[in-house]
Amino acid sequence: MRPAPIAILLCASLSALALSSVHAGELTIATWNLEHLNDTVGEGCVPRTESDYAALARRIAALDADVVAFQEVENEAAARRIFPAGEWDIAFSTRPYTGAGPPCYDRPEARLSHQGTGFAVRSALAWQRHPDLEDIAAGSRNYRWGTDITVTLDGRDLRLLSVHLASGCWGEGEDRSARRSRTCETLREQFSELAEWVEARRTENSTFVMLGDFNRRLAVAGDWGWRALAPRRARLNLLTAEIETECDPRFTEFVDHLVANPAAARMLVPGSTRELPRETPHPDHCAVAATFLLE
Repeated sequence: MRPAPIAILLCASLSALALSSVHAGELTIATWNLEHLNDTVGEGCVPRTESDYAALARRIAALDADVVAFQEVENEAAARRIFPAGEWDIAFSTRPYTGAGPPCYDRPEARLSHQGTGFAVRSALAWQRHPDLEDIAAGSRNYRWGTDITVTLDGRDLRLLSVHLASGCWGEGEDRSARRSRTCETLREQFSELAEWVEARRTENSTFVMLGDFNRRLAVAGDWGWRALAPRRARLNLLTAEIETECDPRFTEFVDHLVANPAAARMLVPGSTRELPRETPHPDHCAVAATFLLE
C-alpha cells in the first residue's frame, strides 16, 4: 500500500483535532469585521494582494475558533478566500446585492462594494439557518441585515446573530452633533429592532449570543445603546466589558461586541474572552472571541 500523501494526512489530522474540540463540548465563537473584504485582488475600498488574503487566513487559523461571525464581506466568494471549503461552512446574508456604491473614503477612484454579514462554521458542527433579521436595515437598502443561525453541540442549542449596525454614532460626542443626528436616529431604530429580537428569544427561552460590529461604545457607563438593547428584564451580559481593547491605540473602547443572555453567560469559560492582536496594516478591526462550555 502506498503511503498517504502528506496533504491528506494533514487534512485528516486537522479534522480529527476539530472533532476532538467539538466533542469536548467547548465552542469558541468569534466576531470579526474584515474591513471591506472583496472577492477580487486589488479591488474595493481596501485592495488586497494574494499575500494579504493568505495573511488573513493565517490569522483565522491562529484565532482557533469554531464559529466566526463576520462583517463587511462582499459575497460568499470573498469569504471563501479565507474560509476554505471542506473546513468551513458559510452562511451569508441574503440581503440583495447592492452593486457598486459611493466612492471609498480613502480611495475616491474606487467604489464601495456590497457589505454582508454572515458566519463561517466548522464543517464538523451541526447548525441550521434562520431567516435574516432584515428589520435592522431600518427600511434602507444601504444598511446590513443580521445573519441568524443556531449551532447544536451535544444536544445543546446556541442561537447566534451576526450584526453590523450603522456607522457614525459611536458615543456621547456624536449624540450631541447635529451633523450626526440622522445616523444616531437610525442607530436607535436598529437597537430597537435588536431589542425585539432579544425579547422574542427570551420568550422562547433560547440560549443566545449576539455578536458583531454594533458601532457603539456599549461599555461606557450609562450609554443609551446598552440601555435600549438590554432592558432590566433581559439581563444581558456584555462580554467585551470584561477586557480592554489593544487593537488600535486611537480607539480605547470596543465597538465590536459579544452580548450573551444569562443562559449563555453561565456557559462562558472564565477568562476566555479575548481580542486577537493586529499583525498587518488591515483590517482596522481585530477579532474578539470567547469560549463556551455546552454541557
